[in-house]
Amino acid sequence: MTLVQKRAQASFKAKLLMQLAERKRRSGAEAFTLVELMIGLALLVILTGLAIPGVSALYRQYDVRAAADDVIYAVNLARSQAVANHRAYGLMLAPVSMGQPLTIRVVQGASTQCASLATGLEVYKTSYTVGNAQNQPPIYITHYAPGDLSNGSAHLCFKPDGRMLRADTGLPFSPPGGTKLSAGDVWLEFMRVNNQGAPLGSPLQMQIGYNGTARIVVGKPTDLLQGGP
Repeated sequence: MTLVQKRAQASFKAKLLMQLAERKRRSGAEAFTLVELMIGLALLVILTGLAIPGVSALYRQYDVRAAADDVIYAVNLARSQAVANHRAYGLMLAPVSMGQPLTIRVVQGASTQCASLATGLEVYKTSYTVGNAQNQPPIYITHYAPGDLSNGSAHLCFKPDGRMLRADTGLPFSPPGGTKLSAGDVWLEFMRVNNQGAPLGSPLQMQIGYNGTARIVVGKPTDLLQGGP
């Protein structure tokens, strides 16, 4: 074998050894040991456990917002139908008392008078009581204003001109005593509860105005809302 051939053979062997070493290095870098896999799995379990409470709270708040959106829908339905059909339409949130589950009903009156709602036709209903037929989560009314709402006949009456009045008197709701809340408006606070009535998550407040519109409000102190503890 000539010197040139010997040098070529040595160079080939050196390249081959270098390639094998590089493959081994890469294989070792990309592979995971059993201990590393177990550590990674444990971290994943811990992070999942930390995330679950936050996701649960988000779902609870979504439930409350869904109920509030149902009330807003009922308000808009009652008001628009009262204007379109030139009749009184009633929104009945039964019962309106602290710590009671929410039921929403819209009733069509026989005339423009709020008194006609007593024998009116029900056009919409949904319930957030425990074990309701729609399988919706239980939602309670935790605070409200004014105190007129505690009267079982003081439903919300929407007139053909778009105003909201008391169904039993045909007059605007009285201003909540000792507060800065607007006269003629209705304020409600909702909260998600479990099947035993214990509160879950944060409450959500709503204003239904004398002009017949409804909106979500934020940060109203509960001591401004009658019916509270």
